[in-house]
Amino acid sequence: MPEQTTSATIDRGRTGRTYSATIENGRSSRTYMVGFDQWMLGAYVLLCLAGLYFMLDIQSTRPSLTIFYKHLVFCLVSVVAMLAAFRLADLTRLRKLNFAFMLLTLGLLTLVLFIGTGAGTVRRFLPLGPINVQPSVIARVMLIFYVAHLLDKKKNLLPQSTPVGLWRHFKPLLIVPAITYGLILSGRHFSTLVISGVTVLSMMWLGRVRMRTMLLTLCIIAVGGVLVLTLGEGYRRGRMNIFRHYSLYGSILGAENHELQSDAYQVQESLVALSSGRTMGTGASGGRSKYLFLPEAGTDYVFSIIGEEVGFIGATLVVLLFGVLFYRGLFGAWRTEDFYLQLLGAGLSLNIFLNAMVNIGVAMSALPSTGVTLPFISYGGTSMLVNSVSVGLLLNISARRRTVW
Repeated sequence: MPEQTTSATIDRGRTGRTYSATIENGRSSRTYMVGFDQWMLGAYVLLCLAGLYFMLDIQSTRPSLTIFYKHLVFCLVSVVAMLAAFRLADLTRLRKLNFAFMLLTLGLLTLVLFIGTGAGTVRRFLPLGPINVQPSVIARVMLIFYVAHLLDKKKNLLPQSTPVGLWRHFKPLLIVPAITYGLILSGRHFSTLVISGVTVLSMMWLGRVRMRTMLLTLCIIAVGGVLVLTLGEGYRRGRMNIFRHYSLYGSILGAENHELQSDAYQVQESLVALSSGRTMGTGASGGRSKYLFLPEAGTDYVFSIIGEEVGFIGATLVVLLFGVLFYRGLFGAWRTEDFYLQLLGAGLSLNIFLNAMVNIGVAMSALPSTGVTLPFISYGGTSMLVNSVSVGLLLNISARRRTVW
């Protein structure tokens, strides 16, 4: 028998760890990474370093640096988790566990409604020993895995995804997100629901679900959103009223109001901080808002501190870093040949980017006030870990691999 001919190939679209495969003449193949997206990794590292700097800057005005030390630990653990997801995760094998992970996530979302903690009647955090886990943040990523799997599994039926066909062939695509969003809404985390909803809808559009189905879905969601805002909790209507009077579009809406209202204090202080930074910023020594003028300076409104102390130029660089992360993640996923990985990469990239844009939009009063952290910069262990793992998976998806015999 003649010796089998072999050659080295570049595999851009497969996930995976190094593996071996025996061939006829007894030799084995080995696949290993030969390159990764340095732009994506660089943007991630710079955002993490920015988070450490501003968290130390903010906490230096407090009696204790405990929060900074916790943030440092979260950051280190998250970087290790990111590297593990990048180098070790086998997305082909993990895909088999998507449904089980989704069930576990639904269990956590249900559990947090009974034993969760939070401010007032809001229950968003699940105490697990010394740490608090936010299941809604995990649910956003688990839904991305689940939706990508389902669309890929039934991609041959996508041409039949009319409104009737979607219900007939893609029932889980409607039922599972609906249950998830119902539980998240019960936990009063509307902003997470919005970010996840836009991400899932974008994945459906990228997956080539029929346009009339998408338009009908958007109309239903729009009606549901209006009902939630008008008939739901009173604090949401209050936030919308504040937004109408203090928003970036106040002059356009004809409702501009320069009088300070007690319930709009945080919005006012955020705008003061951003306007004080001007082009180059006040510097750390000139920053005023971190001295408890802005209560949520380390979480929801950290971008206001950035804008105040490093100015328009520094804040723009932060936005550009998120843009690089989004573009490289989307580009790296979309050049693969695996439809599942394309959708998964697009969903993970959108989830991080939309999260960042909502936080920045709230700080600028371009969006109504809501409780969303700035990825990799704000204090928050669950968000830092989940988003870091997402970056690791994006690096995994887009990595270049070579097979040798």
